[in-house]
Amino acid sequence: MSQSLSVPASQERGAASPTAMSDRWFSILLIVPAMLVILVFALLPLAYALDVSFRFADLTRGRIGDFVGLDNYRAVLHDRAFWSSVGVTLKFTLTAVTLEMVLGIAIAFLIHGATAGKGIIRSLMILPLATSAAVTGLFWRYLYDTQFGLINHFLGLVGLPEPNWLGDYTIALWSVILFDVWQWTPFVALIALAGLQALPKEPFEAAELDGASTFRVLRTLTFPMLKPVLFLVLVLRTIDSVRLYDAVAVLTRGGPGTVTETMTFYLYRTGLKLFRMDYASTMAIFFLYAMLVASLFALRPLLTQFSSRASEGVRRAPCCNVNQVSPRKRSATA
Repeated sequence: MSQSLSVPASQERGAASPTAMSDRWFSILLIVPAMLVILVFALLPLAYALDVSFRFADLTRGRIGDFVGLDNYRAVLHDRAFWSSVGVTLKFTLTAVTLEMVLGIAIAFLIHGATAGKGIIRSLMILPLATSAAVTGLFWRYLYDTQFGLINHFLGLVGLPEPNWLGDYTIALWSVILFDVWQWTPFVALIALAGLQALPKEPFEAAELDGASTFRVLRTLTFPMLKPVLFLVLVLRTIDSVRLYDAVAVLTRGGPGTVTETMTFYLYRTGLKLFRMDYASTMAIFFLYAMLVASLFALRPLLTQFSSRASEGVRRAPCCNVNQVSPRKRSATA
């Protein structure tokens, strides 16, 4: 004798409660705290700076003045000191980022080819990144000292001239560049090393069987496959170098003269030393606009490549047809 037992669909699937939150609203709830932080600490100050840039704001007079339109923007565009700081920033960024990329990639290849001690080397390379730029900048300021600095001490031992690293206008900017290269080259090396270790081995094994030279493997396999990683590191280091402030503030304070005065340090000096918040806000808006435009143009190829890979992966994904049996048709025969 057989008996058919039917199971209701609501009991089998565990029908959701009418008061349950949907996935969409749950996702929105998770995003709200981060959006509030961005609103309070980013968007509101940006709106305030934009408002100040259209006003006369000399804090020595005790208040923010009347609306002046585009006068502040015209004054900044005709300010020679501003364009001089832009030139110093571009020179520093181009030189420092180039040296960091070349040295970092070379160090990454050396570590990747090492047979022992990789863990210790990686741990030591993190040390410059683990300390703030202000602390390491003070340490390097003592190293550069003309009287008791270790660099000039060792140069004197071998009979070489002992320059005034931070006081000579011909080498002061190079001294700041040397400090930045020492601090951030390990960052480039570690990211490039991670990219090298993530590369698939099959293409390199096939190239070795074909007898390809090392230069050809680097040109046709290694660097093309590392291109997204290296490009991302290049963009990150460029943005960070353009925003340089800590090293200049600790090492040279923009001197001698204005030889090492970058855009951010000139903005700080104008707003917090001369108390011209209108000029400082205007320069900040210029700076933000330039960084946004440069970032969009720089990241567009990378974002296009990632989106094309994602769409290609979706097209290649197999379609899974799951035969679902209606609960009404399920029965148990006894």
